[in-house]
Amino acid sequence: MKDKTGTFNIKITQNMVDIFVGITSDSNPLHTEGKFARRSLYRANIVHGMLPVAFISLVPLLAGFKRFLLEKISARFIKPVFIGDLISVSYKVSLKADADGGFEVEYSMAQAASGMLLTAGLFVFKVKDKQVPIHQLPDRGDNAMVLAGLCGNNWSFSQIKKGSSDGFVFLISAPAVRKFREILEEGFCGEAEIDSLPEAEGLLNLMGTALFSTFVGLCIPGEQATFIDFSVSFNDNLKLEQEYRLEGKVDFKSESTRTIVENMGIINGESICASGKAKVQVQEEPKKMPSVKELKEKHLDLQLKGKVVLITGASRGIGETTAKLFALHGAKVIINYFKGKEDGERIAEEIKSQGFHALALQADVSERDQVRKMVVQAVRHFGTIDILVNNAVRDNLPANFTDLTWDDLQRDIDINLKGAFNCCQEVVPGMIKSKSGKIINIITVAADNPPPNQVKYVVSKSALVGLSRSLAVELAPCNIQVNMVSPGIVETDLTRHVPKMFRDKLKHETPMQRNALPEDVAKAVVFLASSLASFTTGQKIMVTGGNAPFF
Repeated sequence: MKDKTGTFNIKITQNMVDIFVGITSDSNPLHTEGKFARRSLYRANIVHGMLPVAFISLVPLLAGFKRFLLEKISARFIKPVFIGDLISVSYKVSLKADADGGFEVEYSMAQAASGMLLTAGLFVFKVKDKQVPIHQLPDRGDNAMVLAGLCGNNWSFSQIKKGSSDGFVFLISAPAVRKFREILEEGFCGEAEIDSLPEAEGLLNLMGTALFSTFVGLCIPGEQATFIDFSVSFNDNLKLEQEYRLEGKVDFKSESTRTIVENMGIINGESICASGKAKVQVQEEPKKMPSVKELKEKHLDLQLKGKVVLITGASRGIGETTAKLFALHGAKVIINYFKGKEDGERIAEEIKSQGFHALALQADVSERDQVRKMVVQAVRHFGTIDILVNNAVRDNLPANFTDLTWDDLQRDIDINLKGAFNCCQEVVPGMIKSKSGKIINIITVAADNPPPNQVKYVVSKSALVGLSRSLAVELAPCNIQVNMVSPGIVETDLTRHVPKMFRDKLKHETPMQRNALPEDVAKAVVFLASSLASFTTGQKIMVTGGNAPFF
């Protein structure tokens, strides 16, 4: 006989799975419990890998062999099978070169619709002259092969040790074979006709091998098992109504891949009827979500109380409002000003009058020496600086590009970029030492959507974006988060030069039908500085009322 190839389809149903569970006792919740499976990486119940593989027992019949025994099996489970799947089975039958009269079947299984490969492997059969027809076998015994009750283990990966072992006793009855044949009859939907299903002797070794699935799913490791592949060779054929013991022992364990290899054996007294290996991946148990009590204890508090916040350019507008909002959350606030001493001290006194802590300090942030002096004074007064808000800005007065000089541009860069750079360099070493810190830089939507006549403002703020992103990456290992708040037009002194008619136009074009207020920006800053943003870094919050751009 020349090599023969062919294909046929099988359709997996819930009834087939139920029968398989009844025969093998493999009630692993990944196959049987929707609630458990929904929390697995598959998100739904998956079919036992051995169930589709069982249909390779039909190939000898399709190839013209009426009587056969199974000598070897291997399977590699590549993708999961789900109830309702239509599977295309491809096979190649090759005669063995030896004198045993055997043949090999190379097979693969794929999703019929997508062609996605599910399972592949090899069966080796031996031709037998005569087999007892199943209808002549006595109808006694239980459908279930496993004799001793299995409660089902749930070993974590750390619990499994090299040398860990387990096992159970089983017996294959004629009723179990008949139920196994029901699976084959129900699932086969190939175009070729099969005169009859395999006789009992042709299925016994396969049914014993199917219990590998039971061992993996209920013994070692149990609930968190994902069967990857196996191979088994038979030294002696299994017989009806005879007790056997299936044993497995962990031979190898890989920490990096969370896989184990188990030596498997089917034993009858002192005789080893079959031996093989099974490779299994042990999934992590589903992550338990925090309770309401835990969330209340750990995350309801924004963890700003007692934190020391340095806000540059805080004598008016966004900076002033941000300082007050931080104070209301219990933070100790350092109000930096350049020329607005009276306003800075007024704000500090207002905050202190409400029972909070504040300190007004003068510094031109573009001058490193002045920044250093301010930081030293702040640390001397409050002990540390936990949060830095780089808000200082020169102005955003419009200027035609052809009228600009480099000195005009440099002055904006010195305040908007160099000022933030100086403050970061003075504050970051302390944050690194304490392994904690928050830096929030106030940028502008104009950096993403530049308006005309704002070259110097856009260039300097765009550079601040680059500084923010770079620092976010560099400082993340030190548990320092660097983020940005990007407002549109905000109703402050900084935008008073914008004609009211144009501000009203912007308001009506904004989806939220208003321009931003200082407190809108302040709330975004406080959020980024709080424990709610402890895993957020290198990001920008757009405070635009729904205007583009969107991120």
